[in-house]
Amino acid sequence: MNSDKKAQVKDMIGFQEEIAKIQTAIADFKSGQNLNIAIISEPFAGKTTFLGAIEKMNPQKVTRLSFSSILKNKEDSKIPENSKRVVIIDDCNFLYERKIGGFETLEYFLRSTVSSSNIFITTWNLYSWNYLDEVIKIEEYFPVQIKLPKFTKDRIKEFILSKYEEKEIKFEEDVAFQKEKVFEPKKLTISIKPLEKTINIPYFKINYSLIKFRLLKKEEKVGIEDIIFEKIHRISNGNPGVAMIIWEKSLEYPIIKPSKINDVSFNIDLDYKESFVLFLILSMKSINNDKLSDILGPDFQVDKMIFGLSNQGLITVDDISCNIKPEAIKSIIEYLKKLRMVW
Repeated sequence: MNSDKKAQVKDMIGFQEEIAKIQTAIADFKSGQNLNIAIISEPFAGKTTFLGAIEKMNPQKVTRLSFSSILKNKEDSKIPENSKRVVIIDDCNFLYERKIGGFETLEYFLRSTVSSSNIFITTWNLYSWNYLDEVIKIEEYFPVQIKLPKFTKDRIKEFILSKYEEKEIKFEEDVAFQKEKVFEPKKLTISIKPLEKTINIPYFKINYSLIKFRLLKKEEKVGIEDIIFEKIHRISNGNPGVAMIIWEKSLEYPIIKPSKINDVSFNIDLDYKESFVLFLILSMKSINNDKLSDILGPDFQVDKMIFGLSNQGLITVDDISCNIKPEAIKSIIEYLKKLRMVW
């Protein structure tokens, strides 16, 4: 790898090892091995930025394509005839629909990758990929699989602060944070829909960031900067895109305080159909409202369900599409794992 490419790898904070694997696969392709690649990640975890780095490292060698919504017909997945040898395709989770006959476009695309002389570098939503691997063993089409890693607290700190000059950001301790409660009484409301009843289960929400701050401050082992990034890391669950969104919403430039980082808790209360709709949106990250209705059919009151998901703060809705709310993704995944809808 030449010096320019080494510098670009170093600049991709958190993904150096994964980029090196891609570059090795491209080098092997030049020597006669055709190993198609799948890059797999949670929503917001940086796969599009990751692809951009690969493209920059291989100038004049790459054709880049992207699917922004579920494809209407299989011909839309066709690779242009003038494509370069390395074809990068973002958001391949839009190649299928979870309904009868919904795999035709995906199967057409997979056949084309097998018969092609190109090498394909593709990205996939983690939860779409896991489902497709269970159903059609999609991993067999992509010998090289790279799952983008969760970030540690220190890596999130490095990732966020790399956008600023040294000492540009002011980290301030504030009274509001220290006055927060260690244990805050809450109620979990659960609907028993067949009985048309709700029950409230009391519990305590534990402020882990404040506990850690108080313990370590006594030992003078931690500063407010570390507490801020520990809190962002915990809320984001190591997802770099979510961490950046939380940072941007909390920053009052150039000052950031721990009390401004909103640790939102989501009381998710859904029936099975509503949970399935939430899974579909998660597995695409964003999905067209009309297409969602088409996939689900008349048995689902889609508009009502979308309103309910939005009202619980789990998704955002515009005139065209439903989108997973970044701050809610950790709670959504934990909830759907309990239902065994994702794994």
